Amino acid sequence: QHVHSTSLYSWQILFLVVGLITICIGIAVVLIFPDNPMTSRLTHQEKIWAVERLRANQTGIENKHFKSNQVAECFLDPQTWLLSLITISSSVPNGAVSSFQATLIKGFGYNSKETALLQIPGGACSVVSILIATYLAGRFDQRGLNVITLLIPGILGGALMAFLPDDNKAGKLIGNYLTNCIGASLPLLYSWVGANYAGHTKKVTMNAILLISFCLGNIIGPLTFRAADAPNYTPAKITIIVTCAAAVVLTLMLRFYYVWENKRRDRVSEQMGQTHKADIEFADVTDRKNAEFRYRL
Repeated sequence: QHVHSTSLYSWQILFLVVGLITICIGIAVVLIFPDNPMTSRLTHQEKIWAVERLRANQTGIENKHFKSNQVAECFLDPQTWLLSLITISSSVPNGAVSSFQATLIKGFGYNSKETALLQIPGGACSVVSILIATYLAGRFDQRGLNVITLLIPGILGGALMAFLPDDNKAGKLIGNYLTNCIGASLPLLYSWVGANYAGHTKKVTMNAILLISFCLGNIIGPLTFRAADAPNYTPAKITIIVTCAAAVVLTLMLRFYYVWENKRRDRVSEQMGQTHKADIEFADVTDRKNAEFRYRL
């Protein structure tokens, strides 16, 4: 709104600038970050240390051989579908808010330039919530609880936008900002996959499923904003509440499944007196086939 051009609309300028930055960062990631410790610029001893650190999580290192049995196992694994449903549920409000944030804010009674400026705090909420959530997940090794912590503000934000009176512009605006916390759950979901999927082919397959789920949710989200519901779009705001609540329930179910499975494996290991198999961590064995694997919560 504050940059003018005779050939481009203001939103086109924004998309071009942000898109160019994203492309540059993507190229830098491909060129700078290694695929695994063995292809990094570390010294030989540092590579050994890096690989040894991977023993504890039992997820192994990169293996280029495609294994169809791991693909089949991925599709038959209960955690796959719970993670997919969580991602879809949390991406519906994310897609809705990211696509219609300007429309929502303008509907609160602000003009176009005010709306453009008032979107900045929403972006700040996204950045701050990602930084805090990823730090806490790494610090306390609790991804599930952090995902839920990010979804609760989304429920509250949707409720504020849907049910506050129209003259309470500040409250509705705060509600809009709170919904920007939802998108920060996606990095944690990818991290959960990285920690709880062993077997390179299985992990790559799950990453693809997670991306498809994210895209599906972001396709569904904007469709909840119907022209017939303008200017308040109350059904779309209620959808934000419902989908975030569904994602919370699904996340709790997944966490309970991990707790149950870990306890079951502990019991079996104790009853059968299982001993450690040398270097099984690097044998490209899946999490379901490796009796020593334990799921991170």
